[in-house]
Amino acid sequence: MAVTVTLIADHKGFTGPKVTGDEYYVDALLNVTAYTTGGEVVTASALGLSTVQQVLITGREESASNVVVDMVHAEVSATGAYESGTSFKLHSTIMSTGAATASGATTVNMVRVRVFGLL
Repeated sequence: MAVTVTLIADHKGFTGPKVTGDEYYVDALLNVTAYTTGGEVVTASALGLSTVQQVLITGREESASNVVVDMVHAEVSATGAYESGTSFKLHSTIMSTGAATASGATTVNMVRVRVFGLL
């Protein structure tokens, strides 16, 4: 896999999942070093969770190679489901053409996410 997951510490220095209502959430940085055809799979276990219920993309690194070039999103099916109950796929699209970012491309770099799920 070409994605490195780094959990982000809160104001107390805690990086594990936090509870909100009946679910837990975790903030993480996904360092995309190279894309593969079909997107990058991120697992719940890499985030300290057992399931993936919701994915929010809360930021993306800006660099000279990706400014206004790529749009990053988490893939969902026609029913709104992610890759599986235990993972999601991160995709990048070239804004000017609408084409998927080419395999091996390194134009996205760091993506910040908040993922909700269960322990």
